[in-house]
Amino acid sequence: MAETNFQFLEEEFPLLFNLAKAGEYNLYQDPTTSLFKLRQYGEYMAKQIFDTYGMDLPEDSKFQNLVYLLRNQSILPGNVYDYFTILRKQGNDAVHAYKGTTEEATSSLFSAFKLGKWFYESYSVKNRNITDIKFHKPENLDARHALHLLEEENKALKAQYDQLLLQQKTVSQEQRQAFTERAKRSASKLDMDEAQTRELIDVNLRKMGWEADTKLLNAKIHKTQPEKGRNMAIAEWPVKGGYADYALFIGTSLYGVVEAKKYGQDISTNLDQSKRYALNIIPQEGIELLGEWEGYKVPFLYSTNGREYLQQIATKSGIWYLDVRETYNNSKSIKGFHSPDDLRKKFEQDIALANKKLQANSLDFLQSKTGLSLRDYQIKAIEAVESIVVNHPEVDRALLAMATGTGKTRTIIGLAYRLIQTNRFKRILFLVDRTLLAKQALDGFKDYKVDDLKSFNDIYHMDDLRTWWPDVDSRIHFATVQSMVKRLFYNDDEQKSISIDTYDCIIVDEAHRGYLLDKEMDDEELDFKDQDDYVSKYRQVLDYFDAFAIGLTATPALHTTEIFNKPVFNYGLREAVLDGYLVDQDPPIKIKTKLSEEGIVWEKGEKPTVYDKEGNHIIELDELDDELKFDISGFNKRVITENFNRTVLRELVNHLDPDSEAKTLIFAATDEHADMIVKILKEEFAAAGIPIPDDAVAKITGKSDQPEDKVKRYKNEQYPNIAVTVDLLTTGIDVPKICNLVFMRRIRSRILYDQMIGRATRLCPEIHKESFKVFDAVNLYESIKDYTEMKPLVVNPSANFTTLGSEFQHIQTDERAAQQVDQIIAKLQRKKRSAGIDNEKIKYFTGVGSLDEFIHTIREKPISEQVKLLSASNDLWKYLDEFKSAPARQFYSNHEDALREVVAGYGASDKPEDYIEGFKRFIEENQNNIAALKLIATAPTQLKRSDLKELLILLWIQKVIPCVHYAKHGNLPKSKM
Repeated sequence: MAETNFQFLEEEFPLLFNLAKAGEYNLYQDPTTSLFKLRQYGEYMAKQIFDTYGMDLPEDSKFQNLVYLLRNQSILPGNVYDYFTILRKQGNDAVHAYKGTTEEATSSLFSAFKLGKWFYESYSVKNRNITDIKFHKPENLDARHALHLLEEENKALKAQYDQLLLQQKTVSQEQRQAFTERAKRSASKLDMDEAQTRELIDVNLRKMGWEADTKLLNAKIHKTQPEKGRNMAIAEWPVKGGYADYALFIGTSLYGVVEAKKYGQDISTNLDQSKRYALNIIPQEGIELLGEWEGYKVPFLYSTNGREYLQQIATKSGIWYLDVRETYNNSKSIKGFHSPDDLRKKFEQDIALANKKLQANSLDFLQSKTGLSLRDYQIKAIEAVESIVVNHPEVDRALLAMATGTGKTRTIIGLAYRLIQTNRFKRILFLVDRTLLAKQALDGFKDYKVDDLKSFNDIYHMDDLRTWWPDVDSRIHFATVQSMVKRLFYNDDEQKSISIDTYDCIIVDEAHRGYLLDKEMDDEELDFKDQDDYVSKYRQVLDYFDAFAIGLTATPALHTTEIFNKPVFNYGLREAVLDGYLVDQDPPIKIKTKLSEEGIVWEKGEKPTVYDKEGNHIIELDELDDELKFDISGFNKRVITENFNRTVLRELVNHLDPDSEAKTLIFAATDEHADMIVKILKEEFAAAGIPIPDDAVAKITGKSDQPEDKVKRYKNEQYPNIAVTVDLLTTGIDVPKICNLVFMRRIRSRILYDQMIGRATRLCPEIHKESFKVFDAVNLYESIKDYTEMKPLVVNPSANFTTLGSEFQHIQTDERAAQQVDQIIAKLQRKKRSAGIDNEKIKYFTGVGSLDEFIHTIREKPISEQVKLLSASNDLWKYLDEFKSAPARQFYSNHEDALREVVAGYGASDKPEDYIEGFKRFIEENQNNIAALKLIATAPTQLKRSDLKELLILLWIQKVIPCVHYAKHGNLPKSKM
């Protein structure tokens, strides 16, 4: 036989070589089999990547799931994933329809060749230079004998390969990182020709329910015409002066036109070419044009190059879309094509009429005592969102900031009802990050009466958490972010792909949780970093849908406002207390003990004890060379101290009545700490002569048995009266009878503090609740940070030293190199604090005695020598990347404790100001500084040390950050002291 295109794979990857050759040999005789063999080639290549990384194959090892997993773990670059998609889809179509042409098989063979070169350059051990190897179309020769030999060889190779996959393989993090970097570099050379781009666009159209095949459904080549009962994307549809790349027909009605660019080529984001297509459509008999809008004969226009959307290269990626029916509509990027059903509903929906209804319909019924009985501020919140929807169509996000207990759920039920009743939105996705929150909201939609003594659920169909795909008649669907991620990005059933218009409104409960900003990437970083490193799945779910998003939170943060914009309505705790809708807290009761004030101390020469979790016993360590001390911030986390807990809880028993209607919520540090608190409380009640039922005190954490049932009983039944939690009950749980909050754990986050306090602010007239108590056993108010504190808000790409050092070869400018040096120095500063660093090895690798000295050496050199030094420090990088700090031990203390005093008040600290009022003022007063904060949060690598120092001084002068913060991190000029 003639020479194969895949010779470079034979030595190291014989099975892939065998399958690729089978694809070549069947090209003319049996193109369907050729397509199937090339699909197998892609599937085994994906399995080989799992093996290369030392990863076990998932239980669901279907081809699609394998590449999804590799893509979502940032192992497959986006364009490589697209090549796998082409091979898989062409192979699937050939197998299911059992038909394929030599032209299709040749296209698939070319894709397999490009994919093979990428794979070899990424994972080959020998990694020879194969740049000059070019694809040639195989000759049409008699290959029957060769195919017989190939099949025999294939069986043996597959058996060997399957045995290899069963063997355990250890791959270091350094090796994995090196493979990933090679894969990204090779992918940067991978491009698609126009035919491959069209195939990818075909795949994306078919995924959304369109019949699409550029070669077969082609008006220019085959005179293809639309047909009733079919949803067709017909390629090369005639227009005056040329052909539209695609015309989208629902039956015989023309709904859209698509401009198809070559992969990676700039997209006309204002859709100039698509507009020309729409202006120059030629009327034809049997073809229905839906109308004309300022000369455009098609309502929906698209432009795409098949490439996955990246915000940083917006004009070179994604699908751009425009609805031309309204003059002031603007083009925008969307994550996928609309389905035929989407377009039909879009066309039928009269947004202008819906907006008029929203404005005309009175909200009075929402304040009816037989309905939701909303308060004035809740009506204002609804009006604020509706105003954005109606008057600012260019804005697609709105944030409501309302204190915990002020009725966000009732407010959103009223808003959702109006938005659905007026047909402004057709289906709402109610998105949460915990099942418990979804069920609580779902119960509200079922129970609260909205109109004419009927609940939302009585009037409209709702889908709950068990529903994977929303029903056609569903108007609201409840889902967790985690499940939505699986549906969108791990779905292997392409017949049930969720379209971008499945929901046109998204309500996000507890919008302060989980959200992360995109990290901005500069041009050079795009060459070797992937967007998946910087975008949280939360943000991906929000951005996937072409929908208006409404965020709800009691504690907005800077990153919340970056995603949802500034709150359109604010209603804080202070205002709600003054209006009589929430109760205030009494001054906190501080329980002070000997250990809480003096700390736990092992003196020099003493033998501390540690808890061995694996052996479940206490171990005595060697004598100490120096004093070992833990202050209260380490209690119950770094050091177990039963005596401290018992001393505090013995006093607490004097303040609690487990038989009263007033409930108590205790915040523990860990799940094990919660168990200890439950045990000690029961013992101390017994010691005090107060008999209690066993279920009067209960742990309710994520590790509890049936936690949701326990929460329901805590809310609705007498027992448990005292609940001990860690995180499960810190946010979003509504139990109005809570009158006592007990802090047995230190917290620093102001957001978390306000969420915790919010558990007790609700009114409860049935037990005559007038206020609530806070018991502080951990000097809580001394540790809480201000909400304006700058925090890293990005998903760090977790690059190791080896990666950072190797990236210098891709950096072209001194300025960008200096940023890379700063990143390495910052990472060294963190690493030097690790326990167990061997300075003898540091000296061997660097010639100096410590990482501190090495950092000093780097800083003394000019940038060119810095780059040279850091690029050549591979042995040091390997040592630091593989070094693991000695595991943190949990100490066990038998130190005696004693109660010192119980006092009411905030001590040396002030009572924290109202969160929402303070945050609102902060936003208004610090617009310029917030832009600076965003720059630090999203693009830190683009700031030089001098820039950062100047910015810190500015923020200190403006009192955005306290002087003490600067004093810790930089030298404040004397003139500022």
